[in-house]
Amino acid sequence: MNLLFIEGVLRWLSANNSWIQIISLVCGVTYMLLQVFQNKYMWYFSIMVSTAAFLIAISNHEGSAWAPLWAQVALNIYLIIIAIVGIFKWRKLEGESGGKLHIVPLSRKRLVIVLAILVAGAPLLSLVLKNFTSDPAPWIDGTSLVLSLVAAWLLSQSHIEQYLFWIVANILIITVYATQAKWFMAIMYLVYIVFCIIGFINWKKNGVIVES
Repeated sequence: MNLLFIEGVLRWLSANNSWIQIISLVCGVTYMLLQVFQNKYMWYFSIMVSTAAFLIAISNHEGSAWAPLWAQVALNIYLIIIAIVGIFKWRKLEGESGGKLHIVPLSRKRLVIVLAILVAGAPLLSLVLKNFTSDPAPWIDGTSLVLSLVAAWLLSQSHIEQYLFWIVANILIITVYATQAKWFMAIMYLVYIVFCIIGFINWKKNGVIVES
């Protein structure tokens, strides 16, 4: 009975996929707009858009077969957790910057760690997705996931470099959703790229350096 119920829920989500994509698009655009100006309420919209994206990824079908986008499932669970971390971290940074747009410098040591995670993690995760899941785009999905994991953490710590990682990750994610004909999601991530460029410029111009 429980399995039948879960299958019914997944099929309902799949049948209503377009509506969930629209909700995700609206919340996502709002989230990115707030991020450009470093508004703390962006984290709450991040939770909403990640929840919607999780539902889309977990209910994905190819033909009549259930084919979840497992990397996107894992990514959006992680993004919800990171959003909660960001809420508390930014509350602290907001106090240190006097309520102004805050930027924490990315140390050389932290940058080396981030690059090492990318070099080792992207191919490893892609192989796991290829060999142990039904993910239809394991290499692109795996690489975009690792990039997004790193970018989300950099954002929670208020490092401006997060925008550069997001741009590359979003280009790959657009490719994944386009191959699955999920056009609202592809459009959302295209809009994300535009906001990333605007956000980087705004943070660079108006940000206050805060040592954390």
